Amino acid sequence: MYTDPRRNAVGSMLSSDELDDIVRSAVALALAVEPADVTSDKLLIPELGAESIDFLDITFRLEQFLPISVPRDDLNEQAEDVFGAGAAVDTLRRLTPLGAYLVRERLLGVDLSKVEPGMRVEDVAALWTVHTWGGLCRRLLDTIPEQCHACGGGRTFLRNEDGEFHAECDRCATELTAIPGDELNQIWFEEIRELDEVARLVRQSRAQAAEAEAATAPAPADAVAE
Repeated sequence: MYTDPRRNAVGSMLSSDELDDIVRSAVALALAVEPADVTSDKLLIPELGAESIDFLDITFRLEQFLPISVPRDDLNEQAEDVFGAGAAVDTLRRLTPLGAYLVRERLLGVDLSKVEPGMRVEDVAALWTVHTWGGLCRRLLDTIPEQCHACGGGRTFLRNEDGEFHAECDRCATELTAIPGDELNQIWFEEIRELDEVARLVRQSRAQAAEAEAATAPAPADAVAE
């Protein structure tokens, strides 16, 4: 097997330190701040000055350095494909009980005490920390097969001279890929939809959605005339 001399094998999985360095570098480059200022507990928007568009830049940089595809769709809006319209976000753009549950379970490093039903969807981004990005990347990396489907060889990560990582079979060099982020979310939604707790949250969420729908419905014409 030919091995590109410009690439260095780093093992079967990136270490926590390696991943932390990549995430910190991606955030620092996207926000034009010093890497030393980017610690795992830092809030991206309030403390590092990020804006919504910067999340796209961070996504691009992480996908450049890691063999992953970060979710493109909003977590709660994507959940409605499985749980139905209004299940995660009501018409007032507020989190429902299910929406709050999804954020708590899926976004590592956020202040859980601030995630409650009724929270505005737009405010969720302000809770993202550097660690939230790291947790997302680790979840995606963990979906890369440990064994090659072609020959049964093991997974190895290689780093090129630009610091970009690639996963392949250590025997036949077949590329090993992660499950795309949007697809991984869909898989998770299907896994949890039958849980008793989730079923209860869905019922509560539909009740909140109905109340929000009623609150935003236009008044009848005769009521307006009066």
